[in-house]
Amino acid sequence: MSNKTEKWLVIITATILLLAGAIMYTIFDKKGYTTSTSNNYVNYNVNDYVEIYPITYDEYSNVYSDINVSKVNIKNIDNKITKDFIYREEEIIEYISRYYKEIDVRNDYVPINTVYSTIKAQINGAVLSVFYEVDFTLDKNIFTDNIKSYIVTLNIDLGTNKILTKEDLLSKFNYSKDYIADKLFNEEVLIDKGQIVIDKDTNISLTQSDIERKKDSYVSRIISEFDNIIDMYIENNSLVLVYDSKELKNIFFDNKFETNIKFRYLK
Repeated sequence: MSNKTEKWLVIITATILLLAGAIMYTIFDKKGYTTSTSNNYVNYNVNDYVEIYPITYDEYSNVYSDINVSKVNIKNIDNKITKDFIYREEEIIEYISRYYKEIDVRNDYVPINTVYSTIKAQINGAVLSVFYEVDFTLDKNIFTDNIKSYIVTLNIDLGTNKILTKEDLLSKFNYSKDYIADKLFNEEVLIDKGQIVIDKDTNISLTQSDIERKKDSYVSRIISEFDNIIDMYIENNSLVLVYDSKELKNIFFDNKFETNIKFRYLK
């Protein structure tokens, strides 16, 4: 075999291996894989489970300057499994009507209220994760707390048709509530040097050193409130924690904080 022929064989072989590797990566990363006695690939496709369609609110134009909201429909999964997500989603969407009714519309009222939805849906491995958020920016002349965000998530193991709890997700990614609560204390609750906050229970002014001295009790409280203030979903094989730093700080302090949705990606 000539040197030229050998070189071409090496190039062709390398090309085939690269293509095979790319195909395998796509199967594992996008479609999912399950272990069974036959070791078969499972071609999960998010479009088989999630359908998204916009909602029209033409009759609300005298209050809202812009409504861009869609709804998530979960299909091909037992309704008993998804009922809590659907109920919460419908409740969030209903807030659009609720805020509409709270605004006393005058003939000269200029509609400035807006509402938008954000939807993420992925299948990572065999886990279907759905993130749904609706954000309101309301008239600050009517609403003192005029920025509002509502979030609901859904995580289902498609292999077992089981809803994954927050404990399941943390365990899957080798994290604990204790570890995350400690991080949240240091990055969200502990104030800067020179800053002052008001204790929600005692109405006493607190400094950074005051809060540091009671770190253990703060961390314990975060752990006990964990399920109420933190949502989770999986995106690109990372566990994502979602929380409003305002809600977290409001557990401890009586100051007025602005809504600030945080996304923490954990590998």
